[in-house]
This record gives sequence, structure tokens and C-alpha cells, in this order.
Amino acid sequence: MKCEAQVNRVGTWWQWTQVALVYGAIEMSLWSEGSAQKIWYMVSLLLIVFLTLLNRPDPRQIGFRISGARGSIWVIAIAALVASSVLGTAWALGTLKPVYASHSPALHALLYLVWAFEQQFILNAFFFWRIRAAVGDNWKAVVMSAALFSLAHIPNPILVPATLLGGIFFVEAFRRWRTLYPLAVAHGMLGLALALSFPDSIMRHMRVGISFLRFVAHS
Repeated sequence: MKCEAQVNRVGTWWQWTQVALVYGAIEMSLWSEGSAQKIWYMVSLLLIVFLTLLNRPDPRQIGFRISGARGSIWVIAIAALVASSVLGTAWALGTLKPVYASHSPALHALLYLVWAFEQQFILNAFFFWRIRAAVGDNWKAVVMSAALFSLAHIPNPILVPATLLGGIFFVEAFRRWRTLYPLAVAHGMLGLALALSFPDSIMRHMRVGISFLRFVAHS
């Protein structure tokens, strides 16, 4: 029994170490500029890939499966309803604006969808999967994962609360259905709706970290 408890403690310690390493690298990327930011971004990306492969998970268990998508299609329906409500409110208030992009809106939406999938992988397949292993497959793991997701969006006053609520929604859906694809679509819809609905003086092109503080809105 003593030996088993020691193994469990080592396993828990290793899960939290992985979370701390990757989250620390992500935060360094968000709060640095220029070449340092690019370096930290690559460090965080390589850590995620390396630690994921090191643990040798079943791809289906970390979200790469189609079978769970049918059961979780309601996630997209709810996201569509919320996104429509946000856009409708923005239209009524006169804050609706065109998408900010250096290329076509369609390409921007596609690229954002890819970015949404990447974020859902980091949130669920990486952070939640390890927090779940440390504290159990319960509401604590869901809330803790969502909290990390939200804190990564400081100091954006819209994205911090939005990602906390959205994070709980996404992680709980992943916990139940173990699929990333509908979550990425829902994430993309909600993110684009927020980007189109808030003025740059508040949203600052959805920037977070130091880039939010350095942002200068153009008239």
C-alpha cells in the first residue's frame, strides 16, 4: 500500500509538472514581444507535442474521433444560438463591425477555425487530460482547466469572463463526448461573433497579454 501511494504521488506530481511547464511557456509567450515571443511560442508548441507523444495516449481518447461528434452536435447548436444573440445585440446597439483581417474574410474565418481547434486541443487534450489525471474526472478538473484557459486571456475584459464560461462549457462537453471537432466549430463561431460585436477600444482585435496593452486603435 505504501509503495502504491508513492507511485500515485509521483504520478500526480508529474501531471502538475507538465501543466506548469506548458502554461508557463504560454504565459511567457503572451507577455513577451518580438523575437522573444516567437521563441516562447515555439517552446510551448514543442513542449505540448513532446509531452503528448511521451505519454502515448490513444488518439481517440484525446479527441481525435468522429464517433462522439454526433452525440455532441448540440454544442454547435448552442454556440450558434449564442453567437446569433451576440451579433443581434451588437447590430441593435450599432457596434457591429467588419472582421479585422489582412486577407479575405473567408480565409480569416478558416484560419481562425484552425486556431480554435488548436486551442481546444491545448485546453482539453493537454490541460484537462492532465488535471483530470491529478484530481479525478470530476467538476474540479473541469473548473480548474477552464480557469487556466480564462487566465491566459488577461487583461482582455471581454475574453476573460467569456473564456471562463466557454471553457467550462467546452471542457464538460469534451469530458462527456471525447471529441474535439464540434468544439472547434463552436469555438470558432463564438470567437468570430465576439470579434465582430465589440469595438476595438474594448476588444482590441481580441488581443491578450502584452499585445493588449500595447494596442493602439486606428480611427
